[in-house]
Amino acid sequence: MKKPPTGTADLPASIPQQGRSIDMRCVALAALAIALGLIYLFVQFRGFSISAAMDQAQIAREIAKGNGYTTQYIRPLAIWQLEHAGKPIPTHHFPEFLQVPLHPLVNAFPLKLVQADWKLTPLDIVYIGDRMIAGVSILFFLLAVTVWYFVGATLFDKKTALIGCAALVLTDMMWQFTLSGLPQMLMLALFACTAWLTLRAMERRDLGASTLGHVFACALVFGLLTLAHAAGFWIFLGWLIFASFYFPRKILSALVALLGFLIVVGPWLARNHHICGNPLGLAGYEIIMPPGSAETEYMRTLVGPPMFSAAATLKRFGTALNHQAGHLFAFLGMNAMALMFFASLLHRFKLSNAASFRPAILLMWLSALLGMGLWGVTETISPNQLHVLFVPFFLFYGLSFLMVLWSRLEVHSPKIKSAFIRLLLLLCALPLIGTLLSRPDRAIQWPPYVPPFIAVLGIWFEENEAICSDMPWAVAWYAQRQSLLLPKTLKQFNRISDYRLLGKSLNGLYLSPLTGNRSLFSEVYKGAYTDWVFLIMRPPDVAGFSLPVFTPLPIDGECILFSDRNRWSRRN
Repeated sequence: MKKPPTGTADLPASIPQQGRSIDMRCVALAALAIALGLIYLFVQFRGFSISAAMDQAQIAREIAKGNGYTTQYIRPLAIWQLEHAGKPIPTHHFPEFLQVPLHPLVNAFPLKLVQADWKLTPLDIVYIGDRMIAGVSILFFLLAVTVWYFVGATLFDKKTALIGCAALVLTDMMWQFTLSGLPQMLMLALFACTAWLTLRAMERRDLGASTLGHVFACALVFGLLTLAHAAGFWIFLGWLIFASFYFPRKILSALVALLGFLIVVGPWLARNHHICGNPLGLAGYEIIMPPGSAETEYMRTLVGPPMFSAAATLKRFGTALNHQAGHLFAFLGMNAMALMFFASLLHRFKLSNAASFRPAILLMWLSALLGMGLWGVTETISPNQLHVLFVPFFLFYGLSFLMVLWSRLEVHSPKIKSAFIRLLLLLCALPLIGTLLSRPDRAIQWPPYVPPFIAVLGIWFEENEAICSDMPWAVAWYAQRQSLLLPKTLKQFNRISDYRLLGKSLNGLYLSPLTGNRSLFSEVYKGAYTDWVFLIMRPPDVAGFSLPVFTPLPIDGECILFSDRNRWSRRN
């Protein structure tokens, strides 16, 4: 009779002990995550600094008001879109057809809870709406970490999942996204759900059971991911290619996946087509723009976007790919462990789940890379940054590969192995430690945002009046007033105002450092703001302008307000 290997007699006792150890470490990780969330939210947070975040936030508030999916941020291109489609231009409750709806819908509820504090006062350094949305984003991040733990445990084991999630919690970029007001943390949670459902479907395939139900459910969640950010479609496309080849009855699986995706996304496309004549709304025009073109540049026109140019699109795509390749480490949160995912592609994993799922990850990431190349990604914390969604996958595979290399060193001391893992986590946490040790220079996001001084526009202008601005998203969010993006030319401004295309004249023009701090000749005299030089210069020349009264605003007079009359002097 064969004798059991040495030590197996202790196995039944050691398994519960190991389980209790992992459970305690999970509790410790949860406590750390909650503590970091509170520190970032109440110590590091200075309010929003990204236009897309403020835009989605003000849409969420309109939903909370009961105004439907409408916006107070008006783009001249949106007016052209409606005119081009023969649709009426609403004079009240202008419909939104650029931003996708899920993130604003999610944020509408927490904003409704603080409705009594919507009005920003001069003493409010950080707007309550900013903090509520950031708080919800932190909750989604904590939820995402929980789901990713189960994904990692399914791919590898509980210990790898726990260490990988610890590295995720210690990645500063994740916390910066929670404070940004962008939908990435909501997307991270949804993406984790798609990974878990895909793994369940793969297990059913191995057992010979039907996978269509899980494929359908996964496609539904991918639909929600796309409604959280339109670029989620590119990730779905990569997953669809994988599902079409991996699961039984390939054509049927692909059709079921497409059906589930369209059930969720289809109504939104139909709504956009009904409102503006284009299922995509205003989305997609950035693809035909030259490299370096900001959204605010092509959205400023009232005569339609430029014609499609294959050369310009290819140049934009190449520029974006070069930028991503050169800054990939930053896009992965400067996380060395995540970067090891690419080295792990050369390793043959023995675990069936890890080996089988790796092509799916690679296809989704490459497809997302294609989408980011077309849409453009400029900053680490930016609306179109999708690398952040793949960091958990990269961490699990990178960690597993590093542990394989460690095992080949044949260092059998548990203490040394534990020290090695702690060193890896320390490397992941270096940016986070730097953030926590350094205090922000200012309590607000200046330049260019000073929320209390933007909010004063809501006092000087009535609800039935409109303001034009170079930062209309901030005016709409903090001042709660309808705000038009500064048109490309003065002629277009006068047409919108004189013909009352929005049902009212433009009673104010608010300019900020976004235009005032631009290069004088290349960006103002010869650039996108050539028609507005006479107002951007100091002192401005208001002769013949329809808003002849002006006043400089804090800080240091870098913001200036033009109006039809003096609205800021104390009234007797």
